Amino acid sequence: MKTLIMIISVLGFIILSNCTQKIDVNKLLDNSEIRSDIFEAIANDHDQMTLFMESIQSNKHAMQMMQGHYMMKGNMMKDSMMMHNMMGNMMKNEKMMEKMIQMMNNEGMMSNECMQAMSKTMNDKGMHISGMEMNQDEDNK
Repeated sequence: MKTLIMIISVLGFIILSNCTQKIDVNKLLDNSEIRSDIFEAIANDHDQMTLFMESIQSNKHAMQMMQGHYMMKGNMMKDSMMMHNMMGNMMKNEKMMEKMIQMMNNEGMMSNECMQAMSKTMNDKGMHISGMEMNQDEDNK
């Protein structure tokens, strides 16, 4: 009888240990709430984040994506600096500013009031912009 109980117990234990469900990771990640919780848990745990970074570094595709991200970020910084320099140079060129303001007014992107205020501000700062012709459509309103 003891042997029978022992055999049944061992068989029961073996059967129950084999019944553990395998977690489908992709199914978990499909759920946006669970995915966010997982990302947050990794990001907030130093050890988990270290393991995650090691995993990224050993994955060729992940490294390509990271390099692409940094290259894009670098290009954006270059573009931003170029735009900043271009705007600075344009602000120093009175004729270019005058033409740009007139074009914006003529195209309806800037009202006459805004153009006059901008011209006054620029004149106050020492940039003498003359010959500002106002948009005729605005004047007729």
